[in-house]
Amino acid sequence: MEARELPESEWNLIPYSLIIYVLFPNTVFVMQGDHLETWHVYPFGDAPDESVMYTSLYTPEPANTESARRHWDRNMDLLMATVEKEDFPLSEGVQRGFHSGAQDEVLFGRNEPSLQHFHKSVKAALTEGVAVQ
Repeated sequence: MEARELPESEWNLIPYSLIIYVLFPNTVFVMQGDHLETWHVYPFGDAPDESVMYTSLYTPEPANTESARRHWDRNMDLLMATVEKEDFPLSEGVQRGFHSGAQDEVLFGRNEPSLQHFHKSVKAALTEGVAVQ
């Protein structure tokens, strides 16, 4: 609402935006308001649908006070709760659907261009003589 009062050249949308970079082959870099997050995913076990993920939250300055520690602990707790209670259960359901054989084909990534780009990059990396862009 505050931006409506300003000329467009003075708008600062970064505090209200979530900027995500998908770094091939296994890293997601998230710029979120007042902090940064990295997500690294690695294969785990023998099944192609098993992985392990490491998540880090980077703060703009050390959490030297109890108030700052509580703030960043709440941020990390929210991050993990979202992943563990929303993202992972949804992904597990999708994976069960893939394994069920109920569908002959799946339309993948229509609303997630980064997923399309990731799979194109994997294919290119696995094809001899083709550079990843």
